[in-house]
Amino acid sequence: MSNSVYFARQPILDINSKTYAYELLYRSSTSRTDASVINHHTATAQVLVNTLNSTHLEHIVGDTFIFINIDEEMLMDEVISSIPKEKFVLELLETIVISEAVIKRIKYLKQEGYRFALDDADCSKEYILNFQQIFQYIDILKLDIQLLDKEKVAKFLPLFKKFNLTLLAEKVETQEQFDTYKELGCDLFQGFFFAKPDIIENKKLDPKQFQILQLIRMLQEDAPINDICQAFEQNAALTIQLLRFINSASFSFKATIKSIRQAVMLLGPSQLKSWLLLTSYATSKSPKGIENPLLHLAQTRSNMMQTLCKAVCKEHTKENLERAAFIGLLSLIEALLHVPMEEVLNELNVDNDIINVLITQEGTLGEIFKLVCAVEKFDTNAIETILNTLSLSRAQLAKAIQTSYEITENFSNEDNK
Repeated sequence: MSNSVYFARQPILDINSKTYAYELLYRSSTSRTDASVINHHTATAQVLVNTLNSTHLEHIVGDTFIFINIDEEMLMDEVISSIPKEKFVLELLETIVISEAVIKRIKYLKQEGYRFALDDADCSKEYILNFQQIFQYIDILKLDIQLLDKEKVAKFLPLFKKFNLTLLAEKVETQEQFDTYKELGCDLFQGFFFAKPDIIENKKLDPKQFQILQLIRMLQEDAPINDICQAFEQNAALTIQLLRFINSASFSFKATIKSIRQAVMLLGPSQLKSWLLLTSYATSKSPKGIENPLLHLAQTRSNMMQTLCKAVCKEHTKENLERAAFIGLLSLIEALLHVPMEEVLNELNVDNDIINVLITQEGTLGEIFKLVCAVEKFDTNAIETILNTLSLSRAQLAKAIQTSYEITENFSNEDNK
């Protein structure tokens, strides 16, 4: 049996909806369909070995912090000294029973410069009595909003403020929840609320978005290159972005690309469509200001779709890989534009096969798309079921996840230069 560990990263956003950190979640092959990790010490050690031994950790998480679960056994183990305190936040599990030995250990590590978060706070009397003893050493308190309500949080706000705790609302799934806990004083948020839009009736597209969608439709319909170049010429800012992108270190063209026609010919319609969508994600802001997470999530979905397609479809074609990547990018178009997905897909003249994957998850690409979404949420039961359906090993999944994160971060780093 494989000893491979597959993991997911879940974004933690600050109050401005920028990525503050990622929590690394992990399962070993011994976990099978059980969503709980029996031995947190072993699982944590495994994921630490995988990440800390990586020569380019920043390719997985960028320049953000990393949250990682720590149980009592791991807390007391000397291996913890190998964890870079500048990068990691030690997330103490709610199962830890606070004793004199535990307090002494946390105090020592705090003095050494380690940061601590407390996981799954439900604001129950038992939780407060157990963990209040170490509040003075804790940096971040993670509020499990599925286990409490805003009235209970409000009751304990004076206590949290007394210890200067940064409040993190976790399992935030809707914009309404984000707004509620932001008003209560939370500074950090974990969940995929930014990918679940409020559909706005009769919403008019921003002129810049409309121009980009028109270009994508022209590419879908194989419009003449002269018409495509002319459309670019009507948008000077987009033209400059495209030339800057294609002349970046992401490509290895010997000569500098100096014209739109040259850029369009070299990229080809498929890669150009993907770039246009990513540009929409990067430049668009929702009515509530959510921006950066959509770009990262879209890039990761696209990269993971393509990487998994290579693993599943042994005789994959370039067309299939391009289709898989495009599906990943299109999957967040509703969150970007705040209009129903089917309406946008029809407007873009997307073919029925892609629509069926996105709406009903049909066929092999549909299963791959379901797997990508399951990895995001770290739904281990769904992951194991889909792996069996696709005849995909956990080792292949682990490699695909890491590769997709690395490609995303490399793209983001290059784009920010």
